[in-house]
Amino acid sequence: MSAGLGGRRVLVVGAGGFIGRHVVSGLVAAQAKVTALDLAAPKRIPNGVVEWVTGNVSDESVVAAASAGQDAVVYLASNSLPASANHDLAEEINSHVRATVKAAEICEASGVDLFLFASSGGTVYGLEADEPLVEDSPTRPRNAYGVSKLAIEHYLRLIGVLRHMKTVSLRIANPYGEGQRSHRSQGVVAAAMQHSIEGTAMPIWGDGSVVRDFVYVGDVAEAFVAACGYEGPSTVINIGSGAGVTLLDIIRLVETATGRPIRLDFEPDRPIDVRRNVLDIRRAARHLSWTPKVSLESGIAATAGWWLRRLPAD
Repeated sequence: MSAGLGGRRVLVVGAGGFIGRHVVSGLVAAQAKVTALDLAAPKRIPNGVVEWVTGNVSDESVVAAASAGQDAVVYLASNSLPASANHDLAEEINSHVRATVKAAEICEASGVDLFLFASSGGTVYGLEADEPLVEDSPTRPRNAYGVSKLAIEHYLRLIGVLRHMKTVSLRIANPYGEGQRSHRSQGVVAAAMQHSIEGTAMPIWGDGSVVRDFVYVGDVAEAFVAACGYEGPSTVINIGSGAGVTLLDIIRLVETATGRPIRLDFEPDRPIDVRRNVLDIRRAARHLSWTPKVSLESGIAATAGWWLRRLPAD
């Protein structure tokens, strides 16, 4: 993590979400002056947060007011999900692409120096690759969610070239950890936790041998904190573990951590799924001095503890 941001003023958009809560905590620990924006305020505002702004990012006046006087913006908000983005492509463009690009334009007009966007290393590439994917690998997303993320990246790159605000897209692998729920059909680890605890069957598309890159949310938060002080040339940086693991291995780790078996319901392969997706994270090490610190076993054990603590007492 950055040794300190020296009172740098940072707006976190989507601060109440799974990743957002961890990013806020990391920024506060790094001595940033944090303003948080989300649809609803938590019951208790986190210590160190200067202001919590309640509002929708589609409301331009809210974004303008929240971004005024900020040095950097961490943009984590999204109205899109991989499972549903294909259903209405025009609405996907309007609610995801347009909303994000407009927010970035407003931030630039407000004098923000740096705009950090949470992109998706799991979807923008869309490639079958035996080796970890570098940032310069070809991109051919297989779903609308990935297309939207990639389109936003390009618009942000243009803003960085044509205007006065630096933009960086962090392509996050598959984040997991405490606070991630499975109700939005996103997050294999969260889904496995829920099925393990509830004793319900977990659907698996294919035979479970697909390989993915899982990164602990605390490490993701540290990457955003490090990027808040970034002044280098890169506009796209992968954030992952750099290692691949099969879905069946993830399920076994969750079963071990919870002490409860998971019944599996195998379904046919989906055409949108690649067999292997692992990110090369050497650029993050070079440019952000960032590498993941939490092992998969430790991260899943901590996540299981969070889920188990929420079970009703006997």
